[in-house]
Amino acid sequence: MPSKGGRRSGTGESAPAVVSGPPVARSREQWDAAGFAGAEMAQSLRRGVDVARLNELAARADELPPEEAEELYRFRIRRVMSRLRQLARARTRGDEESIRAALDDLDDRLGELRRAEESRREAGLAADYPLDLEQRQAAIDQLLELARRRPPGLVAGGDDSSPQPTGDVRLPAVAFQASDNDVPVYILAPPSLPSEALARNVEAVAHQGANLRLIHDPSEVRRDAELPPLVLNWGGSEPLPADLVTLNRPDAVRIAADQVESVRRLGELAPRTVLRPDDLPLLGSDRVVAKRRHGARGSGKAVIGADAPWSERARYDLFQRLIGNRIEYRLGVLSGHVVSAYRKDPPAGTEPENLRPEWRHEQVQVVPAAVASVAREAARRIGLDYAGVDVIVDRDTGRAHCLEANAAPGMSEQTLRSLYANLQRTVRGRLARAS
Repeated sequence: MPSKGGRRSGTGESAPAVVSGPPVARSREQWDAAGFAGAEMAQSLRRGVDVARLNELAARADELPPEEAEELYRFRIRRVMSRLRQLARARTRGDEESIRAALDDLDDRLGELRRAEESRREAGLAADYPLDLEQRQAAIDQLLELARRRPPGLVAGGDDSSPQPTGDVRLPAVAFQASDNDVPVYILAPPSLPSEALARNVEAVAHQGANLRLIHDPSEVRRDAELPPLVLNWGGSEPLPADLVTLNRPDAVRIAADQVESVRRLGELAPRTVLRPDDLPLLGSDRVVAKRRHGARGSGKAVIGADAPWSERARYDLFQRLIGNRIEYRLGVLSGHVVSAYRKDPPAGTEPENLRPEWRHEQVQVVPAAVASVAREAARRIGLDYAGVDVIVDRDTGRAHCLEANAAPGMSEQTLRSLYANLQRTVRGRLARAS
């Protein structure tokens, strides 16, 4: 059990050294005399002139004369010290995400400095400028203290004793047949989300006759069409006009984007999950999947050891049991029905710890019944009308688990065709019943 503040007695854990190698070649007085006085190093880089000069020098780093090499080194040190001040301000606010973002930024700049100093040693230049990194350790300690205020114990998953359906299910075949009488379908993607691939696939399906369009603002929806348009809210959390018929309410999108809240709602559908870094032994695996509260498309997550240093655990909001021997699926769920399914296969030789391999997606028409059941229930619990649901099957137990339900899933051309065909069939059925 770590001591208060996150340090384990006798471990000697602290911030990583900025450099490694021989002792400091200059005393503090010598650094000051060489133009590295503390007051100057404490000055923030000016946007424009200083940043442009730093970038220009960095582009020529391998061929700089000694005077310019010193100038570049001063810039890098000033940038690290600026990040230390930003971290101090984030700590004052006391928000975990702000502290983590500032800590990540600081570590990125420390990494740059570390590499630059190694190059300086090889060139026979002085390195090892003395930096006070106590602020970094204090931030890690603060994150650990905040993490210990989270609910203890398992927040999702369980003993895997509840029954799941057996056998396989076949997806109903709904042919893509675009016509002039189709209801207009808009996919509303907020400008903040990358949507270049989605735009290409929407355009391709539209060229095949679909009344389908990608937009970035609700004002682009035409209200004068004979049939009221359908709007698929693809990852937007901002309020939407009340007169639009919209799939995926903004509040459901916010839940889907929040890894902590969504896993609470998934409950036993998810793998074993804890929030506190002290509770990793409850997961029952030597390696665990650590996740940030907010992340998308595989970002904000990593596989770490169950005995990882506290400084590493403090960077994440939740931890899940790693199921290494697994099969992965992505299912499209529309209004409680599975309308598309893909098996996700990694390249041969991919390690189980690799969470972001170059997936090969194979469309399938038959999926295990447990996979379909978990995907439908996951979308319902999160509250999404349409979701891309990631489900894995533990090869060792045969049990299906939901990893997450995505409100802004990647959609291939074939996925869009299936979604469009199912939407049109649903609308035509409702219109027929209404008449």
